[in-house]
Amino acid sequence: MIKNFCFILLSACILLAGAARAEEAKKLVASMQLTRIAADKWRADYRFSEPVTALKFEKTSDYRATAWKALTAGVLLEDGEQTERYVSEIGIKEFSVEIAAYDKFAPKQYAPNNRFSDGGAALYMGFFNGEVEQGGKTRELALKVRYAGRPGETVVPGPVFADPQLSLESYTYFGPQKPVTAGEAKLIMDPATPAWMAEVLLATTSEATAYFAKTYQRPLLRELVLMVSVSEFDSPGFSMKGGATNGQITYRLSGQGVLKDSPKARLIVKRLVTHEIAHIWQNNVSRGGIGEDAPWIHEGGAEAMALDALQNTGMWTIAEVEAYQSAAIASCEKVKDQPTAYDYFYACGLQKFMQLKLAAPVIWRGLIAETEKTGQTYSEAMVDRVSQRLRQ
Repeated sequence: MIKNFCFILLSACILLAGAARAEEAKKLVASMQLTRIAADKWRADYRFSEPVTALKFEKTSDYRATAWKALTAGVLLEDGEQTERYVSEIGIKEFSVEIAAYDKFAPKQYAPNNRFSDGGAALYMGFFNGEVEQGGKTRELALKVRYAGRPGETVVPGPVFADPQLSLESYTYFGPQKPVTAGEAKLIMDPATPAWMAEVLLATTSEATAYFAKTYQRPLLRELVLMVSVSEFDSPGFSMKGGATNGQITYRLSGQGVLKDSPKARLIVKRLVTHEIAHIWQNNVSRGGIGEDAPWIHEGGAEAMALDALQNTGMWTIAEVEAYQSAAIASCEKVKDQPTAYDYFYACGLQKFMQLKLAAPVIWRGLIAETEKTGQTYSEAMVDRVSQRLRQ
């Protein structure tokens, strides 16, 4: 009986391994070279291992409809409500497209293009990865990308993950700058960044990354690069849009308020940057990490991790940390019955971690170790399980 069971178990393992290979085999192997051909233009050259009749993407506002121009004869864009398809009547193994600079934000999406005042630019590579069609069959792409800048130009691709698709969910920088070391990270900063902001960004990145590396006892698995670009200073207000992608942090500055140095503005920038660096450490794992469910965990958790870092590095005073916590509790009271509200993720998420009565490094060292060990993404069940174990 035991022999029969072992045979069945071995057969099941072989079948599962075969199914995994078959699933991978369903992806169509392709390559793409992205070349900067002018200050405001790029060219993407796709090469497919088999003929395809369409290259399909999820719709991203009007980005492709206005900024992409198909160069391959006979290929037309079909612009739908949910998808965009570059279609050919005959099977093709090569497809080229020209991409113009695009300065708008795509709603609820990453900015397709962040441009720097010195001519540099960062393109979000996730928008180049899609699916292909072969007649009536749709297949995912196994896409490998190469980059070429203009003569003498620096090219900084996104971090490399075991999963090539994750590697594309980041920005690639083309421009004249060389990344500058800032603690455990590298920084590419627009030369038009106001002096006070540049000072705060450099100091905060240096102090926060050094603190996280030491306190969470986990050196970064992938190089962290922060990119800060300037959009304009003509509009009213203070805007610092962006955040953490896979192993990267990008910001686009705009508004007259960015020009004005003040204690309040410095507090805001320090917290924003440290919050995003906390996300990097939450996802500094080989498997598991941030998932799609319960955003309060990673957002509220990043708030808790950031406040701990700000206080213990001296970037914020204890009084400033306590004032922020009090404001979060008040904000949570207003949205406590709205678990899908934006403020709930941050304010109520922070309050939930405060209620655990565990220091942020203690609970998050446990959560990071747990997600790495199990391969499961962060969840409420994991927070409950790990916090109970830590209290024993």
